[in-house]
Amino acid sequence: MVRFILFVCMAFVTAFVGVSWAARGFPMKFSSSPVAVVPLQPTVDAYFGDGSSKEHARKDWEAEHTARGDDDARRNAIRLDTLQAADAYAMSPCDKTMKANLVDALTAYTRAWQAKRSCGRNMLGMTTCSDQQVKEGADSVNTPLDKRVQVALNAAFEQKGIVKADFPEDVREDVVVFAGPDFWDHPSPICLPRQLGSANPVQ
Repeated sequence: MVRFILFVCMAFVTAFVGVSWAARGFPMKFSSSPVAVVPLQPTVDAYFGDGSSKEHARKDWEAEHTARGDDDARRNAIRLDTLQAADAYAMSPCDKTMKANLVDALTAYTRAWQAKRSCGRNMLGMTTCSDQQVKEGADSVNTPLDKRVQVALNAAFEQKGIVKADFPEDVREDVVVFAGPDFWDHPSPICLPRQLGSANPVQ
């Protein structure tokens, strides 16, 4: 009889504790210390998908796929001549006519840039430009068509065969702005296919 009463009391206590726990939402907290809840911080790049990235992508597409220059018809003609001459030379770098055409076209391109800057020279013969003149010069060779010209010139001068002495003296120091790193660092009067033992154009 005593054992039965003991079992009944244990069952009553167990049921009471279980009901109390359920009433409080089954809490699982074992520490009396408060737990700080920190909200998640956003990690989205502020530049992803915004107007600046779209504008940059648009300009890159234009530079690669369009022949858009500016409103200066004469400068646009010079840009196209330079683009065509550079492409032709890259295909036939050992051809004297292709070389002459590229030298003439890049000379005209450089002179147009010089005219836009309108810089002077000091007593030592060094070019002097104001900040505004530098900006105007840079803007004049920053159209989508100019970017295509620059890519073509880099490819052309990778084929060697043209040096500073091939250009008129008045542009000789300025053509390096457009001719690319191969013209600056490793100029050679001998075209690359002949250096490699073949007169055939590099594919």
